[in-house]
Amino acid sequence: MQISETKELLRQIAVVDNRKVTPDTVEAWHGIIGGIPFDIAKQALKMAQQDSTVRYLEPRNIISWSKEAAFRLDRDKPRVDQPIKGSPQPRCKAHNALILTCDPCCRRLHQHEVSKGLDSLLQFAKAEIYA
Repeated sequence: MQISETKELLRQIAVVDNRKVTPDTVEAWHGIIGGIPFDIAKQALKMAQQDSTVRYLEPRNIISWSKEAAFRLDRDKPRVDQPIKGSPQPRCKAHNALILTCDPCCRRLHQHEVSKGLDSLLQFAKAEIYA
């Protein structure tokens, strides 16, 4: 995370507990939690503030909640049936589906491999299957 993002986290903390945020405070916190991505640190901050056992928020509280925060952020992301940009998984021509989810095209690839061998499979797939 950027030092400006660490400052933003400390600003959010100061609103709740009235702590004084100085450049030294920002630098000290950044040295401890600066390796955590900002979105994860923000979620970890929220979770730490909701933790009834935390009386005064410290960098270690952000660190201890960061793994759970990363898990929750990943779980809450919508699943999309689109390949990631640069993904090696192509779409099929006939059905415009991801190749590993298209049963008819997977069958065609398998039948070609069984009958002609693996050597010509890629050329066949590029010519006949892949969009």
